[in-house]
Amino acid sequence: MKTVLYGGAFDPVHAGHVFVGHEALRLMASSTLILIPTGLPNPDFDKCLSASDADRVAMLQLAFAGVPDVEISDVELRREPRPSYFVDTLEGLRPGLGTGKPVLLLGEDQLLSFPQWHRYQDILDQVELWFVPRAGRHRSGNLEIPARALFDINPFDSLSSTLIRNRLQQGLSVDGLVPASVAAYIAEHGLYRGQ
Repeated sequence: MKTVLYGGAFDPVHAGHVFVGHEALRLMASSTLILIPTGLPNPDFDKCLSASDADRVAMLQLAFAGVPDVEISDVELRREPRPSYFVDTLEGLRPGLGTGKPVLLLGEDQLLSFPQWHRYQDILDQVELWFVPRAGRHRSGNLEIPARALFDINPFDSLSSTLIRNRLQQGLSVDGLVPASVAAYIAEHGLYRGQ
């Protein structure tokens, strides 16, 4: 059985994340999908988190409820507060990954910045790299990084967590952009409003 590692801020998890997760399980059957919410973001990439760790995990649980072979790892969330480097995450996950190389699934934007990742060559030595294509990118910048596309066209290409947060801040609907259970959780907990 193949293990697929799919990390991200998931701030919040949206319909595109869910689609990618389902497609990874379908296309790489039989496999286990491990979702890895980001801990403290690497300062080199100028990102910050809006929702708490507990809220992001709860939304992932709702979004993937009832989907077999999906796990949520809190390996990055349990670390002492310091930048989250995937090479450390991989080391923390290693005992439960078995003998085969796991698949690391990235967005194409992450693939293009992959050589900036801390000890990226060590990561490459330990994983198979797959990516989710983005319109207009198509790996033009990083042909030296061996990676395979999960599929050709991403129907959720223009959807992002930033877009979801912006809509919520403006009081706009996110129906259809996030799973209904996640939308209900966001509303119930008043997330992303007035930020």
